[in-house]
Amino acid sequence: MISGNAVPQIQNDPIYSLPHLYISGLNISVASTTVIAIAPGAARDQNNNIDMEVGFPNLQGVTLPATLNLNYMPPLFINSALNGANGLDQGTLAASSSYGVWLIGDSRGYKPVAGLLSLTSNAYPLLPFGYDSLRLIGFATSTSGTIFTAAGILNASNLKAFYLQPEVSVLSGGHATTFTAINLSSAIPTAGDTNVIAFLDVQFTPAAAGDYAQFRPTGSTATTGLVTVTGITANTPQQQYLQVICGVGSTLPEIDYLVSSASDSLTVLVAGYSFTTT
Repeated sequence: MISGNAVPQIQNDPIYSLPHLYISGLNISVASTTVIAIAPGAARDQNNNIDMEVGFPNLQGVTLPATLNLNYMPPLFINSALNGANGLDQGTLAASSSYGVWLIGDSRGYKPVAGLLSLTSNAYPLLPFGYDSLRLIGFATSTSGTIFTAAGILNASNLKAFYLQPEVSVLSGGHATTFTAINLSSAIPTAGDTNVIAFLDVQFTPAAAGDYAQFRPTGSTATTGLVTVTGITANTPQQQYLQVICGVGSTLPEIDYLVSSASDSLTVLVAGYSFTTT
């Protein structure tokens, strides 16, 4: 018997203390030759600040996609014929290419959670106006006929993830001011695996406040939307953890880096990595 003002615990109460950087549900599938589907679920954004839900109410109590009859929760569809939220971040679908499948959100809660496709040669997607949060949740592959044939989710059984203890140093005191490859094979013993993500422990000492270090997959020619560490105080080391998609060559995984001044100093250690084949 319950007495006083005690309230019984209901098993279906939402749980807010979910694991760090979790991905729950959000299975990815090929809905048609040009459309990718994301099943209902939720994930933290890559900064672990907000939850992004598909098929559940947002901060305003609005459920998107809308729940259909008999409480059926439809998937979120990403149409590669469109640009922006629930489409490609830019351009048109490229043949024989690998795309990152991103979940994007608005930390203010005004914009609905959406899906976004971006070439894996882009370190980050180009976010549509109003969106400030994102999380890489999987990959999709197009054929020479510019159609989707495969997709994979990062929390699925085909994901292989490894965490290194101690971390492995791959660059010490780097000061290249043009994009230069970092060979990660001493830390990531994969050859020819696709969609490799490196978890990096970066230590950056800027020569001046505002100096920066940038990263991108080897083989990419992108100059915008790059993973960037910006110096706060001159000659003061700062540390940051990053995730960077690798460019995988025939025998080794690599990423490119540069710093804005030859007087800057960059040290990179690999804390772990994951990869999946699609």
